Amino acid sequence: MSYIKALKITTLAENLAYAKCLGQWGLSFLLEFVDMKGDERKIVFDTGINKKALLHNIKALKVGLSDVDSIVLSHGHLDHTAATVEVAKAAGGVEIYAHPHTFLPRFYEDKRGKRRRIGVPKGERLNEIERVGGKILLNKESTEVAPGVWTTGQIKRVTTFERTLPLSEGEKLTIVIRGEEMDDQILDDQALWMNIEEFGPLVITGCAHAGPVNTLLQVKRIGNFKQIYGLVGGTHLVKRSEEYLQQTVSEFKKFGLRLISPCHCTGFKVTTNLWQAFPEAFILNFCGRIIEAGKEPEMRVF
Repeated sequence: MSYIKALKITTLAENLAYAKCLGQWGLSFLLEFVDMKGDERKIVFDTGINKKALLHNIKALKVGLSDVDSIVLSHGHLDHTAATVEVAKAAGGVEIYAHPHTFLPRFYEDKRGKRRRIGVPKGERLNEIERVGGKILLNKESTEVAPGVWTTGQIKRVTTFERTLPLSEGEKLTIVIRGEEMDDQILDDQALWMNIEEFGPLVITGCAHAGPVNTLLQVKRIGNFKQIYGLVGGTHLVKRSEEYLQQTVSEFKKFGLRLISPCHCTGFKVTTNLWQAFPEAFILNFCGRIIEAGKEPEMRVF
């Protein structure tokens, strides 16, 4: 099993913001790491919902994108895919890793039958990405995107309690596959993981629509790991019941997490609950936050 030697995560887009950054209901991370060969690499994971805010944060944080090696998209919702073209162009054309469903048309329908698009926004789709030199690689299987860094691929849903979204009666998610509309189970949901030397596996999630526990179980299964070192990203625990949350926390504790930094679709209430459940491992996330494997942050909670 290949590994990486160091990891630095910078939050480029997130709901909360600090100092010079702008917040948004979207998510984007920059991963900077040293692979097992000693080469320095960069990956952008997701590209937010508001490209102006994302590009503002990139400039404010003085982040360089010209040497980005690749982009990984967690799934095809608009809050994770709004600036893929801009990032790919700034990088001079890179490989973009995604699930085959990522760029398909998808919709949300409310109780009154009113429908709106929630998929990859106009201007950020396959043709536009390819036009700026992006090479799109679609795969359902776990894929190594750089030495020691892998996607989970399509995540097996094995827990009995985790659900894709807490939809109310009458709400509906639809995806168009080969011209046919069907219920959207968000099968394209995937995460990114890496095995960090001296620390172990760390998992980066977008929304964890497949379930954060299912996601960690997938990584544990793929890498034959006994424990998971860290979890950073969205968990979609917002609006979940207290019972659902307690089940999640109980399962999380079985992984031996030493770093947990939930954000985006986790929700303020649940984020607070996770802080209480994992006081030594918890790191509050926000735009501009830097997390480095094995290093104590300046302040875990502001």
